Amino acid sequence: MAVLGGLAVAAGLVAYLAWSAHPVGQTAAPAPTATAHAPAARSGAPSTMTLATATVPLSVFPDQVQGFTRVAETTNPKCTGADTVGPTLAGLITQSHGCLGVDLAYYKDADNNEYNLALFTMKDPVDAVHVTMALSADPTDFQVAVQLPPDGSGLRALPADSGLVQQFAGMGNAMLVGMAQWSDGHSGDFQHLEDRLAPLVNAVIGRVHN
Repeated sequence: MAVLGGLAVAAGLVAYLAWSAHPVGQTAAPAPTATAHAPAARSGAPSTMTLATATVPLSVFPDQVQGFTRVAETTNPKCTGADTVGPTLAGLITQSHGCLGVDLAYYKDADNNEYNLALFTMKDPVDAVHVTMALSADPTDFQVAVQLPPDGSGLRALPADSGLVQQFAGMGNAMLVGMAQWSDGHSGDFQHLEDRLAPLVNAVIGRVHN
C-alpha cells in the first residue's frame, strides 16, 4: 500500500514524497523506447497560481551519486507520448493545467542493476501533487515506460516481464518517478530493490530548485 510522507505546506503544496511498493503482480508499463521527440501539447485554463514556464534543468541528474552512475539522459518536450507514459498518466496530465516537459535519466549501480528516472515539470504545483498521489494510489500500475539502456553501457535490455519497483517524489512543480530492476531481470527481493532505489530518488529530488 502506498504511504504518503514528508508533506510540507508553504504558499501552496511545495514538497512531498510518495512511496509505491511492488507486489508480485505487475501491470505492464508502456513499451520501452530509447528516443523521445515531438512538441508539447498545452492544455487546461490558466491557474490562479504562478505557473512554471521552463523545465527543470538536467543538471539535477548528477553524473555520480551514492554509488550510482548516470549512463544516459534526454529531454522530451511532450509529456503524454505513448512511448513515454501509459494512458492513465497521459489522461491525468491532459486534464491538468499542463506539463512543460519530461527529463529522463538512466542509472546503474556497481552490480549493474538498472534505474530509470522520469522528472515531469508540471505548470501548476497543485497538479504535481494531485498526479503523484493518483499514481501512488495503485502500486501495481506502472504508467511510465522503462527506457532501453544505451549501447556501450554494459547493461542488458531486460524483457518486459522483468521485476520492477517504483517510487514517487516531488518538489514544487516537479514530479519524479523512479523505477528499478535487478540486473538479471528476476522478480523477487522487491523490498531490497526499493531500498536501493530510494537514495537515488532522494538525491535527485533534493537537487530540484536548489
